[in-house]
Amino acid sequence: MATVGDLTVQPGVRSAYHLHPNTEESIFVVEGEMEFRIGASRFRATSGDCILAPQGIGHGLENVGTSPARSITIYPSAAPERQALDDVDYADGDPGPTVFVRSKSKSYEFMAGVSRYDMVGDFLGASSTYLSELTFAPGSIAPNHYHPSHEESMFCLRGELVAVYANDNRVPLAAGDCFTCEIGVRHGIYNMSNAPATLLAIHPILNPPPRVDVE
Repeated sequence: MATVGDLTVQPGVRSAYHLHPNTEESIFVVEGEMEFRIGASRFRATSGDCILAPQGIGHGLENVGTSPARSITIYPSAAPERQALDDVDYADGDPGPTVFVRSKSKSYEFMAGVSRYDMVGDFLGASSTYLSELTFAPGSIAPNHYHPSHEESMFCLRGELVAVYANDNRVPLAAGDCFTCEIGVRHGIYNMSNAPATLLAIHPILNPPPRVDVE
């Protein structure tokens, strides 16, 4: 139900202007200084920001910094299509309504020891994606649950986490690992380490993601 990519862009590299005719795309900036083109707008984004390119809307990116930039790309489709476009006349300005700007946002306590940013959903104009970033303090746990109608992908951004899967399976997640749980299968996340760890929770469905908590 989803495609998740880990994209590193070298300084000065610029992607072609393009669109996806069958899916929207979310681009989470992990690190670096990026310039984005969405429609006819051009703006910059940095670590922690998230950009939604709606289905059928032209977009592109460029690393305008002096070091490699890294982004996580998310499509709520197992087979995203891509169509190249000619560049248009862009107008520089502030990020538009389909951009989550970290510096203008606040996290909230999702549960004890777990802070959360909700970055993509219908509040950002998404039609089929819900994306959150969760930071787990040492020893904190996200309760076991399952999703009755969609998969969930869990991308470990920083630190070390453990995913509970099905009955008693344990799946260790280091930074850069991504684990996808099937529809209807019990899962959860906890931090057994002595340092904070951060996770992207990726749902190829519009918010709120239906879930059923279990023991």
